[in-house]
Amino acid sequence: MTKYKFKTKPYRHQVAALKKLIENGWGGALLMEPRTGKTKVCIDYASILHQAGKCSRVLIVCPSAIMDVWVDEIRTHCPFRYRITMWDKKGRKKVDLPRFGQDILDFVILNYDAFSTPASAARDRKTGQIKRREDGSIVRQRRKGGRYTIMANFKAWQPQLIILDESHRIKSSSARKATALVRLGPIAPYRVIATGTAVTKAKRVFDLYMQWKFLNPSSPLVADHNLASFKERFGRWTTKNGYPQWLGERNPKTLHKLVHAEAFAVTRDECFDLPAAFPDQIIHVDLEESAKIYDDMAEEMVAKIKSGEITEASIKLVQNLRFAQITSGIAKTAPTPAHPEGRQVRIGSEKLRVLEDLLTDWLDQEEKIVICARFRGDITSIAKLCRKLKVEPQLLYGGIERTEKTAQIKAFREKKGPAVFIMNPQAGSMGIDLRTASTMVWYSLTQSFVDYTQARDRIALSGKANRYVFLLARGTYDELQYNNLGDDEALVKMIQRSPECLLRNFK
Repeated sequence: MTKYKFKTKPYRHQVAALKKLIENGWGGALLMEPRTGKTKVCIDYASILHQAGKCSRVLIVCPSAIMDVWVDEIRTHCPFRYRITMWDKKGRKKVDLPRFGQDILDFVILNYDAFSTPASAARDRKTGQIKRREDGSIVRQRRKGGRYTIMANFKAWQPQLIILDESHRIKSSSARKATALVRLGPIAPYRVIATGTAVTKAKRVFDLYMQWKFLNPSSPLVADHNLASFKERFGRWTTKNGYPQWLGERNPKTLHKLVHAEAFAVTRDECFDLPAAFPDQIIHVDLEESAKIYDDMAEEMVAKIKSGEITEASIKLVQNLRFAQITSGIAKTAPTPAHPEGRQVRIGSEKLRVLEDLLTDWLDQEEKIVICARFRGDITSIAKLCRKLKVEPQLLYGGIERTEKTAQIKAFREKKGPAVFIMNPQAGSMGIDLRTASTMVWYSLTQSFVDYTQARDRIALSGKANRYVFLLARGTYDELQYNNLGDDEALVKMIQRSPECLLRNFK
């Protein structure tokens, strides 16, 4: 530890976490509340192992939505020469796993879903057509393609350190990704799980079982147990209507002792030296379904700006709106007799999928979240997503009566447990207090800098480290708008001067 030179200064609890991982000899569990810096701890741990000549290949498995966050964090905190390979669905088609090398620290990042992908479709040897069952479902090959190929690739690559970020994603013993990662774990001599919610609910102590089977299968916590005996050891159960019913915990002191023998745990309240707020977190969203419509519009606009057909005023008032709608997955149809002004239709769900990935973890952590969305169609879609995740959201948008607005705010502030408040930033920019939340997601940015800054302030008095997350469609108008917040005139002039900046492949 004394010989390792940090690239960025750690907080006291991060040094303590590192010491615990090193003392264990093989890694351990980082049971650290959100925003206490467990990602930096993981990167420093990998770097310390690399400096000692024990690690040059690191596999990081995390939710899809935070893969880019890991890239930014590695760039910020890793003091050695490194190489990052993004092995998501697109990345696996473009590049192979990096070759072995001791002079560079290789980080391979992929999402949990990669370990759930089905095997390749079986094909008829004569016709080459995909085989299907009578019900139309595809016949799959046995242990070939999909997660089986991914597993084989990593067994050949031999990672020396495997990090599972938000490791509660493998809590279910029946999930394919969980069983795959538990099988993969032993190939790495060093393993770390990191989560703020190892047990997602008070009655689910058995969430620990699969996480520890990956982390340390020889641990006294799980070594002599299957899931059934683990549940029996640490819980009291009865059977009702054919289903097991939780009655209460059993042996809690033993459980606590065994877990903390191999874990470092800290709460946000225990980290007195943490900052009052974190830097903005940018999550880049790749357009898929909406890509062609965006590209067509961008190319058309470039041509019209160059010909002089589109004026500065048009860029500011009209084109801004259209680009923001498309990157949010919305487009306006042409006028029809039934809809003389056209209507908004959903053309893509890229941001919705990323938001679902984020909310899945945050709601498990019983967070309260404020989501800013500019368009009514987005507010409706996000509300539907929240209900799918078993949370009834509070809504605020233009046209809501004052009494209803007050009731929605009150319900959010007083709600116990996880909650979501979805608001149009113009409608909710002033005069409301959402201080019970400390996380704000910008699903789409407002054109008004005043509305933007006022909306940000709704959570300013949370008393916690506020987190602002921005979902920006990669290479699009979203990024231009974020980079020019507060200076619309500069943005318009930049587009006029170099309209090609609107193109997704512009560099």
